Amino acid sequence: MGMKNNFFSLTLSVFFLFSVTAIRAQQELVQLKGYASTIRSIDPADSDFTDLASLGAAVKDARIVLLGEQTHGEGSTFQAKTRIIKYLHEKMGFEVLAFESGFYDCALIWENVEGGGTVSREVVGSLFYMYATSVQMQDLFQYIQQQLNSNRPLTMAGFESQHTGAKAKTQLFPDFEKFLRQRYPAALDKDWDEFRRISLATFASRNYRPAPEERDRYFQKLKNLQHLLLSGKEVTDSLTGSAGFWYQVTASIESQTTRYWQMVKGNEVSVRDLQMARNLIWLAEKAYPGKKIIVWAHNVHIAKSVSGLTVGDQPPPAGEDAFVPMGYTIHQHFGNRAYCIGFSGAEGSYMNYEDSRILTVPPRQAGSIEGVLSTTGNNYAFMDYHHAPKSLRQPQHATLADYTDAQGVWPDTFDGLFFINKVYSVERISK
Repeated sequence: MGMKNNFFSLTLSVFFLFSVTAIRAQQELVQLKGYASTIRSIDPADSDFTDLASLGAAVKDARIVLLGEQTHGEGSTFQAKTRIIKYLHEKMGFEVLAFESGFYDCALIWENVEGGGTVSREVVGSLFYMYATSVQMQDLFQYIQQQLNSNRPLTMAGFESQHTGAKAKTQLFPDFEKFLRQRYPAALDKDWDEFRRISLATFASRNYRPAPEERDRYFQKLKNLQHLLLSGKEVTDSLTGSAGFWYQVTASIESQTTRYWQMVKGNEVSVRDLQMARNLIWLAEKAYPGKKIIVWAHNVHIAKSVSGLTVGDQPPPAGEDAFVPMGYTIHQHFGNRAYCIGFSGAEGSYMNYEDSRILTVPPRQAGSIEGVLSTTGNNYAFMDYHHAPKSLRQPQHATLADYTDAQGVWPDTFDGLFFINKVYSVERISK
């Protein structure tokens, strides 16, 4: 009888514990729903920005605002970001838009646009193709073009450490050689042609490998160039006329070659992200000192940290294998002057940028952040994680990339979240 009573008491206690936990969880979900600010529209043509006031309040002290995306193929996020960019430019004083695209490519895009070129044409082949050829990006390109001759244009830049665009492959070295001939003609020595040849071969293929003796000469030439260029100060004329700019180019070439040639220990993508962060810091401090910058990149790159996120049953890589995103270095450098906004959704579709297949967003579980926000009845919402309720200061389910479920303390990853209930794929411009 005593054993039965103990079992009954234990069962009652467990039931009570689960009931209290369920009630507390439900209360926290209600709190989360009430915490989200309603966003009326993601239409770039909607210039009534009153619904973005909560986002504006969150970033009011930031000099760098980083806007993420789950994928490179989601048109709804492209349009939402375009509207936010217009708001930040017109109402919050931001003047530079830096893309996850080639550092050199975007510099030349902008120089050509300032020289009379058209944004929508200059970006093709040189801005990341999923941006350059997406219908949902055309509103942004038109806006940048329209603002060009205003009192405060929206300047385009790039911070990507890889050289994959057409301009980098065809014009980088002629421009670099022109600069060196004017400033450091002795650098155009017997090793210059080999340095150029090996760099271009690497830009063209990850599978290219120079002979060991060529590689040794290559890195010695790279080191010599960097020594010459390191004295570069702030930009006084154009980016491509600055020694500091070409130093960043050589540092990016070094990052790309060591990665492609499999010379990196630990997480290779961390090397890419570190150089992207250094390029962005140079843009902020040397190219555009004092100006407020908007960053356009993937969620993975803008994240402050991903070390606490668990995907499925797999713990995140640790030690030298751990991925350190660009956003970590940016937040270490700028502190609370940098604010990163992750983007996510609850349902819909997107385009796989690698093969153009249209993929469906997996249904979000009821207790996830997106699952809760989907029950608010709002198509769009924003949450400032800096003032997050306690329910968000403990592990929660949400998504970081490609709408794959992950669990972690999300205010450690993002400063804020922009939610789109039903996302939709990009449309590609027909040729």
